[in-house]
Order: sequence, then structure tokens, then C-alpha cells
Amino acid sequence: MRISIRTRLLLAFLAVAVLSAAGLAAFFASELESFAMRKLSERLYDESVLMSAMIAGHLRAEGAMALSAPDAAVFAEELASTGFRISSHVRVLDARGEAVLDTSGTVEPGTGYASTPEVARALTGEYGASLRTAEDGRTMLSVAYPIMVDDQVTGVVYSQATTFTVRTLLRDYRARVVVAVALFVLGTLVLTELLSRWLAAPLKELARGAVAFASGDHSVRVRPHGSREIRAVAVAFNAMADEVQSVLAELKEEEQRKTRFVSDVSHELRTPLTAIRGAAETLLDGDVPEEDARQFLSTMVRETERLGRLANDLLTLQRIEGATGELPITRVDLAETARHSIEGLAPLTDGRGVAVVLEGQAPDVLGDKDRLQQVFGNLIDNASRMTPEGGTVTVLLSEEAGQAVVRVVDEGPGISEADAQRVFDRFYRAQPSRDRSTGGAGLGLAIVAAIVRAHGGTIAAAAREEGIGSVFTLRLPALSDDTPPAG
Repeated sequence: MRISIRTRLLLAFLAVAVLSAAGLAAFFASELESFAMRKLSERLYDESVLMSAMIAGHLRAEGAMALSAPDAAVFAEELASTGFRISSHVRVLDARGEAVLDTSGTVEPGTGYASTPEVARALTGEYGASLRTAEDGRTMLSVAYPIMVDDQVTGVVYSQATTFTVRTLLRDYRARVVVAVALFVLGTLVLTELLSRWLAAPLKELARGAVAFASGDHSVRVRPHGSREIRAVAVAFNAMADEVQSVLAELKEEEQRKTRFVSDVSHELRTPLTAIRGAAETLLDGDVPEEDARQFLSTMVRETERLGRLANDLLTLQRIEGATGELPITRVDLAETARHSIEGLAPLTDGRGVAVVLEGQAPDVLGDKDRLQQVFGNLIDNASRMTPEGGTVTVLLSEEAGQAVVRVVDEGPGISEADAQRVFDRFYRAQPSRDRSTGGAGLGLAIVAAIVRAHGGTIAAAAREEGIGSVFTLRLPALSDDTPPAG
């Protein structure tokens, strides 16, 4: 049978409370019993000393050296006339240890007590005392004090009285003890129940949160409260839940990207494969004029080249995104890299009637020069495609907040905010009207973004003005002038 945490806490508190109460009760009962015995011993001693002194004084006054029964009777009458009250059982013994007076009237005169250890000790002139257990279970204290006349023992004052023990106290107050214990246990149960509810509440909340989280509700969080340890567990649980939720979101997003990637690749492959198959089937049918046959063959070659470019772009993207970060790092002069890219693209840009201008200066960066030149080339090529004939593409270099900043600005129709958010996605085309023959497969800017991320930088697209031009902003960590070149 499984016991809940609250029940365990309840039983633990109850056990601790009962054991603590039992220990305290035993301690105080023992202390009370010792105190009662000490007070009884003091009382009997004081009474014995007083009576011994009074009897000795009476004997000296009478000139007697021995205590007799008539003397004891006279003494008893004189003692009664003085109003002195004795609460214990007192016997007056003669020099032989035989009773001559008993305050309770239950002992016959002549009864001998010389054999008792305390009386035998008192007959030698010393104080004697002993403990015994009475018939009712109480502790009985017996005290014997000598009566001295002229340094001779003429008799003994023998006093006895009983006091309670823990056992007799429990016996005499059994009903009260039972009621007290019952009330204590009941109060303890109520208190421990309240305490266990209070202590178990944070644990139950943690348990509910864990069950809900395990059931698939990854948004559940628990409130850190209760003891320090429970608060620490709650904070750790929330941190774990945040991390798991973040990982799951990333996995879901990655799965969606993979699904979209497969779909996009399939879509991109379908058109050229369809064209190649159609041309091949036509040629296989035979009786195709030579001019048409050459056109079909040209189509097959063109679409095959297109498939090759697509495959190369995908491999390039895969190599960049799947790299371990170990790029051939060197110190790169961005102005020089941009200038080489502009010079390499001059035949294309001149053919489009677009001028490319380089302005400003940016600090050097650490990176792969060839990859960064690929970034510049792609951005400038795209900008020149968007810029109308006679327009200008401007490459602006600068430094901002410890970063090298490159802005490629065109004079095209601009880019919408929605397109700017997705323009770096794979196979995304900012202008639906752009066909695949002029716009490529939509992997160029995805490759650019992957290269920039591999260099620890960022890239973003935005419109310059409403309907006039776009700007692509690249930011890379800058190097200080005293940084040595990488090997």
C-alpha cells in the first residue's frame, strides 16, 4: 500500500510529538518525585531533631537518664498541650530500641526495632535513614535520630512517612492521565494535520505540475514557495520546463523547415525534370525535324545545367550550415574584398547598364575571404538585377558599436516588410513574378545568411523609402588595429 507524502508527514510529526511529550513527561515526573523525596526527607529530619531535643530536655529536667513508658506518656501529654502537630508516623524508642510511644497508636509498647538498619545506626549515636516500598506501592522513608542526654543515647526518635512515585501517581490519577493523553494526542493530530497540509501543499503542486508536463502540457509552471529546498526544486523544475519547451519548439521548427525544404526541393526539381522528360520522350518518338530536335536537345542541356546549379547550391549550403565552425580564418580587408567583387561582376553590371559605387571604410574582420567575397558578389548581383538601367548600386562601408557594417543599396522597386522577413529563407523569392530562369532557385540569399552566421554576424533587409530601393545591411565583429593576423 502506497502512503502519501502528507500521511507520512502526519505520522512523522505525531511520532516526534508523542516521543517528545513522553520524554518530557518522564523527565518532569522524575524531577517531581526527587523533589518530593527531598522535601519529605527534610521534614522528617526536622521533626526528628525537634522531638529529640524536646525529649532530651524533658529528661534533663527530670534528672532521668533512661526513657520509660510513663515518661513518654507524660511527654506526649505535654507535647499535645503545646499544640505541636506531627504529620508523620513517629515512634519513640528507648535505649534498647523498643517502642515506648507511638503517635498513631497502632504499635504496642515494647515492640522492638533494634534490628532495622536505621534504628541500629541511631542507637550508636548517628543519624540513620532508609527507603522502602510500602504495601500500596508508595515510597516509604524511615528516619531514626538519637536522643542524647549527657552524650549518652537514651532513646531514638523513629519517624516514617510515604510519598508518591511515578507509578503510584499514574495509578491514582489514571482517569486524568488518560484524558490528558487523549487530549494531547488529539491536539497533536490536529496540529500535525494542519502542518502536513501546509508543508505538503508545495510538493503536491510540484507533483501536479510534473504530471501535467509529462502529459504534454509543456506550458505548465509551478510557483516557488514553501521551504528553501522545495523552492529550489520548483525553480529547477521551471528552468527545466523552459529548456524543454525551447528545445521542443526548436525541434518543431526544424521539422517544419525540413518538411518545407523537401517540398521546395521537390517543387524545384519537378519543372526541369518534366522539361527533360518531355524533350526526351519527343525525341524517342522519332520523325522529329532536325531543327526541332536541336531545340529539344538545347532544352535538355539547359535544364540539366539548371539542375547542376541547384545541386551545387544545395551542397554549398549544406557544407556551410553543417560545418563545425573551423573556417580558414584570416584577417580580411572588407574594402579590398568588396572592390574585388565589384571588379569581378563588372561585365554583368555593365551589361545591365548599372553602375556600382564603393564608399566609406570599415575595420578589418576575421573570416574566410573567399566566402565573404561570395557574400558581396551575391548581394551586388541581386542589387544590380533590381536596379533599372542607368541606376546605381552603392556599397557603403562603416563602423558602428565595434562592428564592421556593410550596406548594399539599390534603386529598385523596394522590398515589402513581409518579404524582408523571409527573403533569406531557402527557395523564397521576394517577387513572385520572377521566373526561375532569371531569378535562380532562391538559394543565393540563404547561402549568404548561412555564411554571415558562420562568421558570427547578422544580415537584414529593409526598404529605403516607399517604393524606392532596398538596403541589405551586413554586420560583422570588427578587429582592432593591434590584433595580429590569423595564421
